[in-house]
Amino acid sequence: MFFGQKIHPLNFDRAERFHLDGEAVKLSGPGMALRVGCETVMDGCCRLRFENGQVADSTQYSDAVRPAYRRGAVATPRLEADTARFVTAIGQIELQPTRLRVAMTEVMLETVADGIGCCGEALLLNFALTGVNGCYGLGERAGPLNKLGQTADFLNVDVVAVFRHTYARDDYDPTYVAIPLAILKVGERFLGVFFDNPHRVVMDVGKTRPGEFWYQAFGGVTDLYLLAGPTLREVTRRYAALTGRAPLPPLWALGYHQCRWGYRHEREFRALAEQFAAADVPVSALWYDIDYMDEYRLFSWDRLDFPDPAGLNRELKDAGIHAVTIVDPGVKREPGYPVYDSGREKAVFCQTASGREYVGKVWPGDTVFPDFSLPAARAWWAAYLADFLRDSAVDGVWLDMNDPATGYSRTEEMCFQHGQAPHERYHNQYAHFMALASRAACEQRDPDGRPFLLTRSACAGTQRYTAVWTGDNASNWDHLRMALPCSLNLSLSGIAFNGPDVGGFMDDTNAELLVRWHQACCLFPFFRNHSSRDSRFQEPWQFGPATLAAIRGAIRLRYRLLPYLYQCFFAHWRDGDPVIRPLLYHYDHPEYAHLGDQYLVGDALLVAPILHGEGQGPESIQRGVKYQERRIALPAGWWFDLNHGVWVQGGRVLHYAAAADELPLFARDGAVLPYYAGPLRNSFMHLSAIELHLFCHDQPAQFEYTLDDRETRRYEQGTWGLAQVTAEVREERTTVKIEESGDYPRETVRFTPVVYGHPEVRKLELTVNGRAEERKLRTEQREWLCRNLMVQA
Repeated sequence: MFFGQKIHPLNFDRAERFHLDGEAVKLSGPGMALRVGCETVMDGCCRLRFENGQVADSTQYSDAVRPAYRRGAVATPRLEADTARFVTAIGQIELQPTRLRVAMTEVMLETVADGIGCCGEALLLNFALTGVNGCYGLGERAGPLNKLGQTADFLNVDVVAVFRHTYARDDYDPTYVAIPLAILKVGERFLGVFFDNPHRVVMDVGKTRPGEFWYQAFGGVTDLYLLAGPTLREVTRRYAALTGRAPLPPLWALGYHQCRWGYRHEREFRALAEQFAAADVPVSALWYDIDYMDEYRLFSWDRLDFPDPAGLNRELKDAGIHAVTIVDPGVKREPGYPVYDSGREKAVFCQTASGREYVGKVWPGDTVFPDFSLPAARAWWAAYLADFLRDSAVDGVWLDMNDPATGYSRTEEMCFQHGQAPHERYHNQYAHFMALASRAACEQRDPDGRPFLLTRSACAGTQRYTAVWTGDNASNWDHLRMALPCSLNLSLSGIAFNGPDVGGFMDDTNAELLVRWHQACCLFPFFRNHSSRDSRFQEPWQFGPATLAAIRGAIRLRYRLLPYLYQCFFAHWRDGDPVIRPLLYHYDHPEYAHLGDQYLVGDALLVAPILHGEGQGPESIQRGVKYQERRIALPAGWWFDLNHGVWVQGGRVLHYAAAADELPLFARDGAVLPYYAGPLRNSFMHLSAIELHLFCHDQPAQFEYTLDDRETRRYEQGTWGLAQVTAEVREERTTVKIEESGDYPRETVRFTPVVYGHPEVRKLELTVNGRAEERKLRTEQREWLCRNLMVQA
């Protein structure tokens, strides 16, 4: 299989005429028959369906879009001379035999001449990039934030296996995740174009031909969703509503996770728990990689090395540490092995076209694969997995090798639906349906609980079931730098719960690199240290006291801000906003269109990590301490520097120097940061007492703090409340008002205001649900990274 290749546009057939075909338009010509229909599916979003006559089955098999939006209000076309016109809620769509034009308020999207074509089962849509100065999204991608001038192949692959000699570079394509969403920046406005097709597709955003955006689907039906802006936030929210927002995770899943391929014995897990405690580093989960299994048999434990896994996992949980196990889809092909025998009896494994079991070669040797496209196979999997989780006292599920990875066996021979459906129909959705079945297992085990699942591969809509990590990366500076734009674009593509392997999975890290990985990612949605058995150990204490102190500071910072991170997740579930965001999500500046080396957490925190090592970039020595230097784009307004405890005026580029234990971190004027000031002991966090850190320089502060139990799914039925927080500084007084509403008991959380940056303020007037009290402010210390800042509490 070759990557990077496309079908030359001159090899596509073009239509010569068109006519009405029911509620659609039929384009036809030699070698071509293409049916195009249009529907409005929700406010600000319409769908164009392209059915290629050369594709025998015109069913849309994608599960990307939520069921509520799979049917819409049909826009009946009108023929006017040489044009068919659809009138929709977002504007007019004009179709000619070789041209498509979408006219929206202040935004125009149209194909070039001869921009519509078919080549056998393949479809071409070739748009002009007129006025386009940015492209974002595209799911999980290597390379820069702005994808203008890039190309993307949407076919899920096992990256290290496919690019075994080049995986450590930062320009590989394709990746583990296929989400064909492009968010185009047209002038100062944004337009989303989501091509819903489960088959392999490619996009070329002006790389081969500058000024042209090629979409090529190699088969299947394409639904083109046009997502109106005008802002990036509106496009992102509409896409999240269309394909689904991530459910709320349990709070422990937002903590620090430790994993290594190579932990082989229960004594190593007990030792890890003791080492974290001795190092004074909180950890919320330890992970079991493939070594826990009995000869890699699914749903089994090696009872020599793990004689009592349930007892071990309960022991860890008593210490506040949750257990997560890897679960691959491959089932050892071994008669007498109950899982294999059961699956064969129920005919739930993938087959070849002739009806034989499809056999791959992965960890267990000869391996068969559940056909997750079958409801019966998903039910079979869910029952087995639910029993395994219950019997093993495991709290989380890690779905790996689900690209699907089949070893030296070609995947093309793997067919679905009892051998009747070709491989390409479900290849990109294999992990998606595995995640659907696995989430069902978790819900069977605990119907009211919140599952935590993580997957390597995914497609559009998979965020409804699981978090995503960005796969097997490398321990180098290029992959650290790549982690930011990769996770930011994945966040814009609907996968709010995502993150890389911190420290890098493959190859050897070093002390400086490991520190900077932890600092850069300590406020990412997912935060896991993960390494390969062939690499150097990279637990926080492996490089000595100074390195441990710096990493401890980054991890403790995350736990202090877990209440804020949780609020960001709640905001995503409510509205669709990502947890981490590029600056252009909220701020309009030409430089931000390309800025991928800093990010926002919610709308309150700006993180600008150090992404180069000693000798790789600007640095200085001050009073015997080495500092790494970088440029920081600070948007207009005032920002509080949480390293130095001072207000800094924005609207400019800072030249910032950070020592090894420093992470450039800024809170915006008007921000409220919920902060946990209690004791840190792994996942034990009693959030009945929360500090509200108020950053009020010129702007009053506003925040909506959501209240729920953080453990069950009752929030889905509306059992949650809202504490509306407003704060303002006037002369020597800070006024804070908190008003609670919603379906949750009032005053279950005690809020304590903490004021930043106004030493002349001496008094606090606090009003909670109409009851006012006045108190004197006193100066105290609060922990930020490796610093203790003086604040007023």
